[in-house]
Amino acid sequence: MLAHVIETTTPGLIALLAIGLVIAGLAKGVIGVGMPVVAFPLLSMLVDVPTAVMLLSMPLLLSNIPQALEGGFVARTLWSLAPVLVGMIPGVWIGVAVPLYMDPAIANIASGAVVILVAALNLLAPKLQVEPRMIGLVGLGAGFCGGLLGGIAAMAGPLVFIFLLAKGLSGRAFTKEASMFLVVSSILLASALMSSRQFDWRDIAISTLATAPVVLGMLAGQKLRDAIPADAFRKLVVLAVLLSGAQLVWKGVFA
Repeated sequence: MLAHVIETTTPGLIALLAIGLVIAGLAKGVIGVGMPVVAFPLLSMLVDVPTAVMLLSMPLLLSNIPQALEGGFVARTLWSLAPVLVGMIPGVWIGVAVPLYMDPAIANIASGAVVILVAALNLLAPKLQVEPRMIGLVGLGAGFCGGLLGGIAAMAGPLVFIFLLAKGLSGRAFTKEASMFLVVSSILLASALMSSRQFDWRDIAISTLATAPVVLGMLAGQKLRDAIPADAFRKLVVLAVLLSGAQLVWKGVFA
């Protein structure tokens, strides 16, 4: 599906897709997170929802591998994430079915609602705490919801990040578990999309190439990081994403 879109579209649309990926990388470079939150609404205004999700699958995976592997302790990190990963598996498969097998208008509405929810969570930044005895159960629920949002709109991270913070992680420990989760969820997302038979190895290859503009944006964003107040930039990004989500819902309702 993705390969067909790229092969049959105009150079102008390809350029706009690349620009959207650069902007998403720029946001990640400046504030450290948020690549799919920015990229998905931009891309989904140019192509259909499943194509946008597929295009983002490999950049999500490849951009997080270095942080996930940094410092070793991979097995320990995966064990700590076990409840989240167990819950994520059915969530991703159910989430992928929404844009692939439902009416495009419903897919747009569902995706737009996810974008608005994630942006609102980032804007409000709730501070929660999870009791140690509840970590397994809450992690299972967070993983399922994260997988669901990942399948619908390539945004598996935000809800799980809130859970990781709520169980007391910070600094490198948070970054490592968050990155490891994104790596595993991206692999599962790509697998679920490939199993639908609407995507093939050519789509994976194109998605892999899409990592390049994201990296360019990240490098530029890192250079701008000291010149732009990160908090102000984050709020502007979130507000723009909220508007993009509303546009997706509008498109689904009135298309």
